[in-house]
Amino acid sequence: MNIEKKIKSLASLGKSILNIIENKDDIINQACSRNPWFVPEFIHKAIYGISYMLEEGKLETWISKYQLNNDNKRNIGIIMAGNIPLVGFHDLVTVLLSGNHAIIKLSHNDDVLIPYMVNLLKSIDPDFGNRVFFRDSIDNVHAVIATGSDNTARYFKHTFKYIPNVIRKNRTSCCIVEGKEDAVELRQLGDDIFSYFGLGCRNVSKIYIPNNYRIHELHPHFNTYNWILKHSKYNNNYRYLKSKYPLESKSFIDAGFFTLLEDEDLVSPISCVYYERYDNLRDLEMILEKRKSKIQCIVSRNGWYPESLPFGKAQRPEPWDYADNVDTMTFLESF
Repeated sequence: MNIEKKIKSLASLGKSILNIIENKDDIINQACSRNPWFVPEFIHKAIYGISYMLEEGKLETWISKYQLNNDNKRNIGIIMAGNIPLVGFHDLVTVLLSGNHAIIKLSHNDDVLIPYMVNLLKSIDPDFGNRVFFRDSIDNVHAVIATGSDNTARYFKHTFKYIPNVIRKNRTSCCIVEGKEDAVELRQLGDDIFSYFGLGCRNVSKIYIPNNYRIHELHPHFNTYNWILKHSKYNNNYRYLKSKYPLESKSFIDAGFFTLLEDEDLVSPISCVYYERYDNLRDLEMILEKRKSKIQCIVSRNGWYPESLPFGKAQRPEPWDYADNVDTMTFLESF
């Protein structure tokens, strides 16, 4: 199965999955019933993101830098997370394009959408039928790619220590506000913060602002996302924090559907966004360098900060944007 055929089949999948949004309410409803944090709006967003990623030109650009063996036929275990819809799909595409077989252990939180996508891909190109397998456990594989929490990462490291592995831990994303942002840009920042209720590693959970910045002027720009307060689990977190912070004598801002808290920590709880003030860029660079291992991506106005993304792009990764900044395609070529 040559690489050109794989790319065309995956690109066809990218177009076909848009029909899920229009005609497959049953699949979306099943996914939502399995995971209460999945809602149609965010499943649609994930599908649009994958369709964007699977554009033929993007796939060609992505793989052009590699010397791929089209017929490796090694078994690569993929342990998928389920924090946001279809979060493990990029690993699957990487394994398939590398010429290997994907042995997938699904998260019970996302065990509807991934199999549906795989079946759709097999209907487009039956040659994928003998390259993707779902298993309850991962064994007899040549390598493994696993995504989980810091706790599960320790378990994965021990379990798979004798084979090549990529083990991902908890990460989050942050934003740098310069003070020159306009209303449109700040609304785009809302996408980076509130998509998927903030549960993804590419979600901004921390905002760095200049010392003289008026934080109260920031949150009204995010009101297009106030509908998430209707979600019971999110609402429970929001109400809990509003009652908890006063008991801890913490001064916070109630933005109506989320809280803002000044805190040096990087990872904020659901329904809260941390912020921290910086004196100058040199100090900020030192702060970010210390926290580099925990940061998935940084967003800034028009991507002005080095190696950052423009506002609104955190949840629209390109095929070559790897989780934890570990090039899994190179990893699969290395053994």
